[in-house]
Amino acid sequence: MCEAISLGIATALMGTLSSIASYQTQGAQARASQQVYEQQRRLNAEAANVGYQKAQLKYKGEYDKAADTAQKLSIQRLQAQGTTLASGRAGQSIGGLLTDAQRVEGRDLATLGMNLASSGTEYGYNVLDIYTSHKSANAEAASKRTAKPSMGGLALGIGSALVAGGSAYVRAGGDFRSDT
Repeated sequence: MCEAISLGIATALMGTLSSIASYQTQGAQARASQQVYEQQRRLNAEAANVGYQKAQLKYKGEYDKAADTAQKLSIQRLQAQGTTLASGRAGQSIGGLLTDAQRVEGRDLATLGMNLASSGTEYGYNVLDIYTSHKSANAEAASKRTAKPSMGGLALGIGSALVAGGSAYVRAGGDFRSDT
């Protein structure tokens, strides 16, 4: 009878210790996975920020180039008008020549504005692509996380160990009934 009790207790104790060790191992794995996940999110955010900065710099370059071109167009118009006025011509033809320089500048500025608007649209799409990639990378990192073990699972493991200990006790000839 003493052997049956010892076997039952040993079985229950081993199963309980195994459940506790498994719970602790799963907890350690979940913590390590969480650290990897947080590191990956930081890396994803850094990559997105670099992408945003590159897109902004590209757009700013286009904007600065357009501003420089607009200034050159203005200088060209003023030079053309100055040349016309310096020629000493008079009459209606001079007004037409002055207006022609303004028309050319206006046409070129309109083209410049359309190109800049196109660059702005491209910038918007680039930013959207970066945002989407960032969110997708975070979702992928989240899918690789290991879940924390539940206390219910631990309790179930300990309960199963106790049942196994009771079964070992009975198989070894023990009896739970009281013979009093």
